[in-house]
Amino acid sequence: MKSHSGSRRIQTCSLIVFSSIVLTSMLGYAGPSIDGFRDLKFGMTEEEVSALPACRSSTECLYELTDKNRYVEMTYLPETVPGSAESTGTPPAPRLAKITIDMGPYTDEWHQQLQIILGESYRLTHDLTEATMQSFLVTKQDELNAGYEDGQVLLTVVRRPFGNMTLKVVYQNAALAADFIQHLHAAAPSPK
Repeated sequence: MKSHSGSRRIQTCSLIVFSSIVLTSMLGYAGPSIDGFRDLKFGMTEEEVSALPACRSSTECLYELTDKNRYVEMTYLPETVPGSAESTGTPPAPRLAKITIDMGPYTDEWHQQLQIILGESYRLTHDLTEATMQSFLVTKQDELNAGYEDGQVLLTVVRRPFGNMTLKVVYQNAALAADFIQHLHAAAPSPK
């Protein structure tokens, strides 16, 4: 009887150790949330962004990426700080919320290369499905998005008014990422 009880303890201990390893590796992979791109950090004011060496204004910067100069466009949204609007009576100051990098014209090869580059740095959490790709092609939607790190980084194919397409990499704060995920869930077909 004791040998049977001892093997059961070993199995239980092995299961606990294995579960701990799996859980630790999953948590380690999750990583911290995205706080911006290079020296552009979410929550910065327009004045702080304008002061950066790579930026010629609060809405446009130029960075060298993939051996080319890439234009980076910033989007600011009011950031509410608890108690600030009530106490001063002024609306909250706009803060950096979204960073959009123009990666140039779309080609299949360049799109695949960007997927590899982003996949080496970020966890793909919202991949393109056949249905979303077909919808983009058939209904002429303006954008097709793949999400990394729970929507904080996007690889976006943008259809321009003249029919040609461009590629953009978008970094967005946690609130915009949550909106992205909510929109995906709302647009997803319901299971039958």
